[in-house]
Amino acid sequence: MIVNKILIVCLLSLLQACQPAPTETVKQEKVEVIVSASGELESKQTAVIAPPSVRRMWQYQIKFLLPENTRVKKGEMIVSFDAKKITERLVDKQSALNRAQKELDNKEIKEVAAEQELVLKVAEKQMEFEKAQRKAEIVDNSRSENDRKKAGIDFIIAENDLFLAKEKLNFHRSNKALNLKLARGKVNRLSTEIKGLNKDVARLKVKAPIDGMVIYRSNWQGEKPAVGESVQFGQPIIELAVVENMQLKAQIAEPDSGKVKLGQKVKVTLDGTQELVFQGKVVSLGRVFRDKSFQDKRRIFDAIIEFDSTDTAVMRPGMTARVEVVTQVLDDALILSSSAIKHVDGKNIVTLTSMVGDKQTEIEVAHVIGNKVVIDKGLSQGDVVAL
Repeated sequence: MIVNKILIVCLLSLLQACQPAPTETVKQEKVEVIVSASGELESKQTAVIAPPSVRRMWQYQIKFLLPENTRVKKGEMIVSFDAKKITERLVDKQSALNRAQKELDNKEIKEVAAEQELVLKVAEKQMEFEKAQRKAEIVDNSRSENDRKKAGIDFIIAENDLFLAKEKLNFHRSNKALNLKLARGKVNRLSTEIKGLNKDVARLKVKAPIDGMVIYRSNWQGEKPAVGESVQFGQPIIELAVVENMQLKAQIAEPDSGKVKLGQKVKVTLDGTQELVFQGKVVSLGRVFRDKSFQDKRRIFDAIIEFDSTDTAVMRPGMTARVEVVTQVLDDALILSSSAIKHVDGKNIVTLTSMVGDKQTEIEVAHVIGNKVVIDKGLSQGDVVAL
């Protein structure tokens, strides 16, 4: 029994040794040379929402926030911030305005009463002046010299009293105008401040400037906003995106930057539960290189890809995608599996097989496309290569 098993194993080994090694024939095909990259969907038309500019506020607590992916119309409220600090200042300013208005009302009453009193005083002095004037103008020889002098002196005194009374009235009127102007100025200033605070309260209820879809913007730590959290002034928290007008921003690696050109065709595969493929073309290239992300320091530049057609039912801003940019089309390229190539001392070596035996030869690779390579030199169509 043991001898039979040994014989079977030996026969199997002989059969395997007699089987020819796998080979592959070099073929000539039409191939597309591609640059692979990653990207993210975005809208061509967007509006970035950040906390509004409110005096003496630098931190804003989110009180209300529409759910992400909600479609909104222009004018609808999409986010509101806590207005407690402003309402407290508003209450203080309103109390100050009420006091200032009462002070103005009382001042107007007092000023009018004082003016009426001075007007009566002027009228009284006018009567005394006219009476003294008539006495001074009487020419009566029966009067003594002293009486005539006294009448003249009384006239001068009455004239001076009238002048003084009129000056007091004029001074009061000018002073009254200044006092009331200051009081009204205080009321107007407080009224303006209250109007500004009311506008700030309304401004904290941010409304959509355009029709679009709500997309949350992450902070530098990758965290999205939420109700109850505080954000800094100027920090973007929402991006309104018009989903009917989508494009893709691709991140092209620095070594591939010279291969990507405007107008090149692109295949875009959206990541998700079901892979969807769309066609497009390169319409814009970035002018500067940047780090891929805060954590990833690989250098990339951005390329904008325009779709030939879009699907608003599945496309959403922020969706990731795999990008294949067709940089070159080769009509008669020599194709070989990359598994047939061995790397020896920095050289690409393949094993040619023929009826006379095997021979190793060096080749030059023009492009690597997936698990295939495009041969530049060293092989011809129909050559058989061992795998």
